Amino acid sequence: MTKRVLGKHFIKQWREFRGLSLERLANRMEVEPGGPPLISGMSLSRIERGKKPYSEELLNAIGEALACEPWELISVNPVADGQVIDLLRFIHDLDRRKFEKALTILQAALA
Repeated sequence: MTKRVLGKHFIKQWREFRGLSLERLANRMEVEPGGPPLISGMSLSRIERGKKPYSEELLNAIGEALACEPWELISVNPVADGQVIDLLRFIHDLDRRKFEKALTILQAALA
């Protein structure tokens, strides 16, 4: 019998980047407002350590609780890429004309 290999993810890094304990993250992940958590801190720990698989539903809930997109949990290490992520979110919130103007000013300053 072969051992199942679970996909790499950055759930622990995102949790630590947001300054949350396992229990605080679990408490943010309610099935419905005021209801019980979707998952326990202990189960989250097992997922972070690669001992338990995660589902799409769980990634969506973790992403919402950590204020990031679910795909970022499996592809972006916020510890290594934190400033880039913050910049990309800032750019996303700007309208295109303001961004192009800011980029033009930055390019001129660097030239």
